[in-house]
Amino acid sequence: MTAEESSSTPTPRAAPSDDVAMYAAVAARRQQWDNMLWQVPTLSLTAQAFLFTIALGHESSRTARVIACILSIVMTVLSMHLMSRHRQAEHTDAHWLEEYEKSKFGRSWHGRTWADVRNREPGSGYLTRFKGFEVWMSGLAVFGIAAFVVFVLTIAQTDVLQ
Repeated sequence: MTAEESSSTPTPRAAPSDDVAMYAAVAARRQQWDNMLWQVPTLSLTAQAFLFTIALGHESSRTARVIACILSIVMTVLSMHLMSRHRQAEHTDAHWLEEYEKSKFGRSWHGRTWADVRNREPGSGYLTRFKGFEVWMSGLAVFGIAAFVVFVLTIAQTDVLQ
């Protein structure tokens, strides 16, 4: 290689140490948001199971059923809200990381880039066609709808739950 060729070849520039620390902090925070995002439905389902044990228990009083149903509906809304906010924060960091990586490295391992690569894989069949977040949000909504149905049946004083 001649001196001329070596001077025209761009040399990779090392990122300042504070830049590396910032990237590491955002990457760690994105991972934390992702972990918390998927803890929400797990904790919500645990609470829902407890509340439905009361709401559908044959020995539960009418008052206990009503309170359990109201708490279940509130829990559904709170869980869906929290899960949405965690996803929003995780996406914000993933997109920031994607832009940072593209500007520093010319390619990315986060955000849309990663999602596009993941979506090219065949997955495990039919269910991978659906986005996990939407499936879980729908599942949480079903619990809220079920609680509402039990609430209406309890208020209407039907014998269906006896």
